[in-house]
Amino acid sequence: MIIDARTRWQIRLQSGLFILLFLCALGLLAWLSKLYSVSIDLTTNERNSLSQESIRLVKSLQEPLEISLFISPLHQNKTALEHLLERYQYHQPRIQFRSLNPDLTPDLLRQHDIRFDGETIIEYRGRSEKISQVTESAVTNAIQRLMRQGERWIVFLQGHGERNPYREANHDYSLFATQLASKGFTVENLNLTQSNSIPENTNVLIIASPLVPLLAGEIDLLLDYLERGGNLLWFADPEQATEGLERLALKLAIDFLPGVIVDPNSQLLGLNRTDFALVAEYPRHPITQQIQSMSLFPQAQAIEYQQSDDTWEQRTILRSGDTSWSETGTREGEVFNGDNPDETSGPLDFGISLSRSLQKDDGNLFEQRIAVIGDADFVSNRYLGNGANLELGLNLINWLGHDDNLIAITPRPAPDTRLELSQLEQIAIFLIFLLLIPLSLLSIGLRIWLRRRKL
Repeated sequence: MIIDARTRWQIRLQSGLFILLFLCALGLLAWLSKLYSVSIDLTTNERNSLSQESIRLVKSLQEPLEISLFISPLHQNKTALEHLLERYQYHQPRIQFRSLNPDLTPDLLRQHDIRFDGETIIEYRGRSEKISQVTESAVTNAIQRLMRQGERWIVFLQGHGERNPYREANHDYSLFATQLASKGFTVENLNLTQSNSIPENTNVLIIASPLVPLLAGEIDLLLDYLERGGNLLWFADPEQATEGLERLALKLAIDFLPGVIVDPNSQLLGLNRTDFALVAEYPRHPITQQIQSMSLFPQAQAIEYQQSDDTWEQRTILRSGDTSWSETGTREGEVFNGDNPDETSGPLDFGISLSRSLQKDDGNLFEQRIAVIGDADFVSNRYLGNGANLELGLNLINWLGHDDNLIAITPRPAPDTRLELSQLEQIAIFLIFLLLIPLSLLSIGLRIWLRRRKL
């Protein structure tokens, strides 16, 4: 090829155009990267990203939310904490985040009573929350509490041997009550023989399997509470005292089947008892739609809804497996389905919801919500940590309190922050790294040394 002056000029023009287009492409990519950012989290369980529950929560924000991190420049976790809080801002433009040096903002320190380096203030709708230990769970829970409109009073009926939210026995509810308090609920006990009324500010009334029959006057107060449109959560164990509660069951058009739900699949999970109802697949319901894990219910009883009219809209929350049945005989040793005439084969409903539309005094409509669960143990101190029991319990309260957008806000923990090795694995690591590899290197060194010596 003969290169003359014209050819050189064309080559230079082509090179110049290529460089110009290349620079334009880089500029366009830089501009697009400012508008649209993409991040990929390759860590186990995506612990460097917000959980889907936290993302769903912040996307439901309707008004601006401010996050102020008071942290000194020399704080060892400054970068990590700023990155965590910036993730919330990334998923919700309404969130305004700022990192402040405490030494330069003394007025704000006094205003918010900041005492420790790294404390965070979250403000929403004129209300604020202070967080000392900044984690995703703490931040999400704080945002959840701020989003609640007014106080949420969760009232536990007491005085008849019910589960107590302030006692720490295995069958009581202190751990569940602690979780409710962390979500912004106010937990109180109510003895109707002392108060003679159910407070007007009760958001959800909980009956947790009374062992002593309620008085007729107490049942009248409960029925009046329902007539006024109160929300009710009824944990109904098989051993609860049914005397007096028949009127409440009749009002709700429900019947409890005799016996305890038995599921043979429970033994496949290593349980030495069969009187556990296991739920791995949930019926379609706002309470269970986000639950992915199995939940466990010891000694549950089945519930039947006797639909006589259209007063209530009934939906199933929990249903036992196809191989389950309601066992009315002894549950010791081998048990068989059908060895008693009053036994019922599964699947069996043991968690239902009821709702209806009522009219307030001012003419506005509102929805009354009720949930009846045929087990009171699944949120007790002993069983709360099993599977999705806690998540289900919190979802029940959120749904009954009409906080549907806050259902299932339970940020996941990182599963790989601890290394747990079996004894066999520890021995293998010892043999490989402390014996095999050093001895191999020593033998190779000796071999090289002997060869060089022979030369």
